Amino acid sequence: MNKNGFTLVELLSVIILIGLMGILIVPSVNKSIRDMNEQSYEEQIEMIELAASNWATDNPYSLPAEDGGVTTITLGTLKAGGYVDPDIVNPETDKSFPNDLLIEITRKKKNFRYKVVEGSGTESDVEYNENAPVIVLCGNSIIYNDLGELYQEPRCEGTSYVGATGPTGATGPTGATGPTGATGPTGPAGENLQQSSGGLYASEPQTLTASIQNGYYPVTFDRTTPSSNVTLGNNQITIQKPGTYQIYYNLNVTSNTPETLKASVSRNAINLLPTQTTSAINPSPNNSARLVSSTFFNLNAGDILQLALAVTSAISKPVDLTITENGDCTFTVKQVA
Repeated sequence: MNKNGFTLVELLSVIILIGLMGILIVPSVNKSIRDMNEQSYEEQIEMIELAASNWATDNPYSLPAEDGGVTTITLGTLKAGGYVDPDIVNPETDKSFPNDLLIEITRKKKNFRYKVVEGSGTESDVEYNENAPVIVLCGNSIIYNDLGELYQEPRCEGTSYVGATGPTGATGPTGATGPTGATGPTGPAGENLQQSSGGLYASEPQTLTASIQNGYYPVTFDRTTPSSNVTLGNNQITIQKPGTYQIYYNLNVTSNTPETLKASVSRNAINLLPTQTTSAINPSPNNSARLVSSTFFNLNAGDILQLALAVTSAISKPVDLTITENGDCTFTVKQVA
C-alpha cells in the first residue's frame, strides 16, 4: 500500500482471497440447508404415516382383511377427517403436499404397515376443500398383471361430507302464559335418536350344496352382535329406522373343486348389485376364497337384508361349499346418516 491507496497487486490479492473463501464456504452452507430440508421432509412423511395409523384405528371396516392386502387412501382423506394439518408443507419444494398424495396401508399378519407413495399426487392439487368427497381404494394404487392372468378391479369406498350448518335465526319474544288446559291423550312414542347397528355371525362351520349355476344359496347365522334399531334373524337383518347404512360382510369359503364364487346382499329379495363380490377358489394353500364387501345404501324401515352365495362357474355335479366360522362368517349393518 502506498500513500495514494491500494496497489493493483493488493486489490487482486484481496479479490482472490474473497473468491477462495466463497468456494470453500458456499458449498458447505448449501449442504447444510439440503440436509435440514431432507430431515424436515422425513419428519413430515412420518407425521403423515402416523395420521394414516390414526385414520385406520377409526375405520377398521375399510382395512384389508387378508395378509398382504392393501388399502390406499389419499392425503385429502386425512385432511377431511382432521388427522393432519390441511396446510402441511413439503420442505423440499416449500409447497403444500398434493391432496391426491397416496398412502398405502398393508396388512402384515395382525399388524399394518403405513407407507407414503413418494412422488405420487398432482402438484397443482393443493387447495383443500373440507366438503369434497373422499374415496378409499381397497387395493394397491398400481396393479401388475401377468399375460393371460385374470384382472380384478379393486373395490372403492366413497364418503360425501355435508356442508356447514347455517346460522340460527333470532328467538322471538315469549308470549303471555295461558291457562292450563285439560290433559290430552298420550301421543305416539318419540323417535329413537340412537344410531342403528347390529350384525350376525356363525359359531360353527356350515356347508352349502350348490347344484345350479348362478343360483343363490342363503348363508345362515346362529349368533348376534349387540344391536340397536334393527331386528336380527337366523339369515336376515330387518331395518327399523330409515337412513344411510354401511353394509359389510366377510366370508371365507373352502371347496375341494376349483370354483368361481359370488356373494351378494339382497334387499326385500332383490339383489343390491354394488354389494356383489366375486372370487375364485385358490388351490394354494387351502383351497379357499375370501369374499368381502363394504358399501353404503339408503334403507327404509321394514327393509329385509339377506346374504347369499352362488357358484358362477359351470356345474357338472353338486358342489359342496364350506363357510368357516366366527370372524370368517360375518354380516353387519351400521347407520352413518
